[in-house]
Amino acid sequence: MGTSGAYRGSPGWKDVSNQTQEWLNTGAGGGGGGDGPPAPSSIISALGRALTRGGGGGGGGGGSLTGGGGRSAARASAVGGRALGGAYGARTGTAATLGELGLDLEELVGLSRYQQAQRILDAAIGPRGDVLDSELRKTNASVVLWTLMEEVEPTPVELANRWVVEYVWEVWITESGPTLQEHLPDGTDRVRVEQEMRAALEATVSAHALPEDRSLTTTDFTAAIDGALASLRRISGSAA
Repeated sequence: MGTSGAYRGSPGWKDVSNQTQEWLNTGAGGGGGGDGPPAPSSIISALGRALTRGGGGGGGGGGSLTGGGGRSAARASAVGGRALGGAYGARTGTAATLGELGLDLEELVGLSRYQQAQRILDAAIGPRGDVLDSELRKTNASVVLWTLMEEVEPTPVELANRWVVEYVWEVWITESGPTLQEHLPDGTDRVRVEQEMRAALEATVSAHALPEDRSLTTTDFTAAIDGALASLRRISGSAA
């Protein structure tokens, strides 16, 4: 991140980097326990506002909400919904949900977990590969593999919460990377701050309950992601 060609952040995300810098200035990640700075709720609300700029989540049919830097909240939710639908379908043996991605349950059953994950990832996002899509790819890969490998099958709400935490965290790393590098040249300090931010997201993100009386669809997961992303705008009483 220290080279002249490094990614320097996206238009419309200045508030996130400013809030990150302010948090770091308070001694974030210092390991001071109860005497340390509060959880970075101001950063989380700034991320929520930027991701859903122009309105809240689209509920799977809200059009192409575009957040700062060209990120489309609708695209993120749709891609995440497809990835979660694929992971859910493979884990629960729900052929109809896998069919939404053009995947066949009987074929997947004969593959390893890693091969199943790759098929789901390819079906969820396709071959695009710019900086912003890399956030979606990393998020999908992490959550799909986690879903398939966990000993105890995650609940649908746990899937949605995990996806939103991973995605928002990846976005924060992309946008605040230069600020983190400047303030925290020591790798250990940076890891501590990143862990603190992830813990704050895990404590904050809360998807609404998903239907329990039927098999779930990719649209169900998209709506859950939409709602969770939109709720982040209101952290710390912010409704901007």
